[in-house]
This record gives sequence, C-alpha cells and structure tokens, in this order.
Amino acid sequence: MSISRRIFKNTVVLTSADIFGRLMRFGLAIVIARSLGPAGYGIYAFAFSFAEVYGVISDFGMSNLIIRDTSREKKYLPRYLGNILLVEATLSAIAYAFLFLLVGLMDLPSDTATVVYIAVLSYALTALAVIVRATFKAHEKMEYDAVLSIVQQGVTVVLGIAVLYLGYGLLALAFAFVIGSSINLIVSLVLVSTKFARPKFTLKGRFLRYLLKEAPSLGLVVFFTLIYYKVSTLLLSFIQGDAATGWFNAAYTMAISLTFLPAAFMGALFPVISTFHASSRELAKIVYHESFRYMVILGLPLAFGTTVLADKVIDIIYGAPFHNSIIVLQIVIWSIAFVFLNYVLSTTLTSINLQRVVMYATGLAVVVNVVLNLIFIPVYSYVGASFVMIATEVTTFSICFYYASRHLCLLHAQRIVLKPLVGSLVMTVVVYYLRPINIFIIFGVAVWVYFASLIAMKTFTQQDVNVIKGIMGRT
Repeated sequence: MSISRRIFKNTVVLTSADIFGRLMRFGLAIVIARSLGPAGYGIYAFAFSFAEVYGVISDFGMSNLIIRDTSREKKYLPRYLGNILLVEATLSAIAYAFLFLLVGLMDLPSDTATVVYIAVLSYALTALAVIVRATFKAHEKMEYDAVLSIVQQGVTVVLGIAVLYLGYGLLALAFAFVIGSSINLIVSLVLVSTKFARPKFTLKGRFLRYLLKEAPSLGLVVFFTLIYYKVSTLLLSFIQGDAATGWFNAAYTMAISLTFLPAAFMGALFPVISTFHASSRELAKIVYHESFRYMVILGLPLAFGTTVLADKVIDIIYGAPFHNSIIVLQIVIWSIAFVFLNYVLSTTLTSINLQRVVMYATGLAVVVNVVLNLIFIPVYSYVGASFVMIATEVTTFSICFYYASRHLCLLHAQRIVLKPLVGSLVMTVVVYYLRPINIFIIFGVAVWVYFASLIAMKTFTQQDVNVIKGIMGRT
C-alpha cells in the first residue's frame, strides 16, 4: 500500500470514529443542556473539565512516546507498553489520592464533589486505555483504535441519555462514563495481548530514567493544552456562576468538536512523520508543508461561515435559553481556525523530537490564558473568555511556527493563505444573502461556492492530483 493510501485510510478511519464520538458526545451534551438547563449544564461542564485535567496528569504524554518510538522500532513495544502501564497506574493512584484533599480545599457542594470524584475515576481508566491503544497507532492499525473508541462512546452516551431520561440526574450520568471507560480498558488489553504484543512488566532503571527525561515534555504539552482549553470554564464557574459557564461551554463545546478532522489527519501522520524524520528529512518537509496548506484550506471557510450563521446554529441546537451563546460561537470559532494549524505544528515538532518547543509554547499560552481571563472575565464574563481563547491559540501558533520554520522549513504563509482567504470571502457574501433559507441548503451551496472559487484560482497543484491518484490506487 502506498504512503498516500495508507495515510488516507488511517485518516478516514480515525475521522469516522472521531465524528461518531463527537456526534454522540454532542448529542449527549444537548440532552444534558435541555434536561438540566444552563445551571445544571454548568455543573456538568465544571466536573468533567476538572476530570479531564486529572486524566492528562495520569497519561502525561506517555501514549505519544509509545507511538513516536515504537513506530520506528516495533521490537520495543512489549517493554514500552508494560513499563508505561506500571508507571501510569502509579501516577493515577497518587493523583486520585490528592483529589480528595484538593476538592476539600475547594469547599465544593457535596453533590458537585461526588460527581467530580466519579468523573475523575472514569478519566483515569480512559488514560490507561489510551496507553494500550497507542499500540494500534504505532502499528498504523487505526481501525482497532477506531472500533474501541466507538464502543466506549456508544456505551457511555446510550447509558447517559437513558439515565437522564429516567430522571436519575448527574450522579448516574457520571457512573455511565465509568462503565464506558471500564469496557474500553478491558477490551483494549485483551485485543493488544492477543493481536500485537503482551506487555512485559519489568521496569528497569535505565528505561525509567529515559521515561522521566522524555515523557514530561510530551505530557506537559497535553496538560498545558487541556488547561487553556478548560481554564475558562473553571474560572467562569467560580467568578460568574453556572449560567455563564453553561452559555460559554455550550458554544465552545460545539466549536471544539469541529477539530475532528485535523485531530484524525495529524493522528494518522504522527507515526509517518516520525519515521520520515529518521529516514528522509525532505519527505518530512513536504508532509509538513502540505498538511499546513490543507488545514488553511479547511479552517478559514469554517471560521467565516460559522460567524455568519452562528445564530441559526445555536437556535436549532440549543434553543432560546442559550441565546447568549451566539456571540461566544462567533468569537471562539476563530480560535478553532488556529487550532487547525496548531495540530500540524505541534505534531510535526513532536515527530522531529522538538516536543520541548511545543511544551514551552503551550506553557506560555497557559500563562496568557489565565492572566487574560482573570482580567476580562470579571468585567466581560463569557464574552471576555471567548476573546481570550483566540489570544491563547495565537500565542501557541506564533512560537511553534517560528521554531518549525527554523528547524524544518520556512513556509510562505501569505502565499498559502491568500487564495483560501479570497475563496472564504466570496463564500461569506453568498452565505450572507442566503441566510433566510434552510441552513442545510446554505451549507451545500457554501461548500460548492468555496471549492469552485479555489479551483478557479488554480489553488490545487499537480502534487495534489498525484496524491489523489495515489489514494485511488492509480499511480
């Protein structure tokens, strides 16, 4: 199988699973919002945002280390898998013990605290499963990872909707997440052990030292990224209350769910670029350049179109109680355009062993995020938090783009952006005048107008044609 077809297959598989998972979670979020209202949804958002932070602490970048290193040398997989599972299980237990102390210091209401405890447990179990499932990505067998992701999301969402429909509330909903995570972990362990490699639980000092040297920078990248995704939710909850948190999180959850494509695309490319870094630097440069260009082509029209149609989208999905989420969506969608590019930059830098640059960039972005949120949330509430998300993503982009230009290749960003920008502006004018009609018709027309504009401007190259032929097996 050619490289193009392999990347395409893995991207399609991961995208399909991610779309399914995001749609299921988004459907569950709508049910929660409509069942519990802005205040209840705010409590849910707080508890699970808090839990996600603990899940990242448990993993701390070790799944990415497995993918990067064992994609180059498959023979190391049993040792990596067993040793990292031991370390992660220990970290999870320590983190969970500290959770009780932290929640006590925060003086949360007892019901909210209980939901937090259960939510954290579900994310700790998922973090262990992610380590095991990294095996599939290292072998570029994304279909296994996709199936397990679908199973977990399906079980969780079906159980979650059922308990909410029966009137059991947030506590039962949190237990639904635990059940889904447990099934994911058990099935993952069985499948990896029978199909790929049995973990070797023999932790040695040399490997532990290597792990302590490499994993923290990878882990801090994920941790910092999650912090600046979730800190707005947490600070809004403390400063402005549950309703403001619900309005912000409803729109931001919708916006961030649109990143399924760059997440899947760069997830498929991660082991490929890691291998190219060791074998062909020129191929790594080509993959980086084309990935950046494709994300610009996809991200710009998404931002323009959502800005124009945000009121229709919020009204259809959430209804009148979430009218205040419209302005949030119109603002945060521009941060998502930068998220598309940051996926390319962070994955590329990590693949060429420059994960420390990504760590410093995301660390600085956290500082920017927290400082600006503390300044703007007390005055501008959820609107201020929305603008802070743009500043955060621009901070990460600026640093990562600079170092990728220095250490891999310099991209002429203005040339890459110009034609997609013109196409997006043409599309936006058309969409604006079509606003009175059905939104699904608008979407279809917008896609046609945008890509027709790109083709008219000769945006796509012969290399793009060759990639498509390679995917179709015609080269």
